[in-house]
Amino acid sequence: MPQRWNDSSPIYQQLADRLAVQLLDGDPPEGQALPSVRNLASHYLINPLTVGRALQALVEQDLVEARRGLGMYVKV
Repeated sequence: MPQRWNDSSPIYQQLADRLAVQLLDGDPPEGQALPSVRNLASHYLINPLTVGRALQALVEQDLVEARRGLGMYVKV
């Protein structure tokens, strides 16, 4: 089922907020990899660039870390 987005804030911020809630709830657990940008884009039916921007917001919030060549890993 497609996710619903609203006009209150940019889609990347809404996605970052949703992912942050999941991360803080322990899904996925600390140290585990997040799904790839393409997988997330396919799941949420949005552009991969939007997903990348959302993940960058999570990096800035210090919830995930980018490992070059490996992906994004939960840091919480």
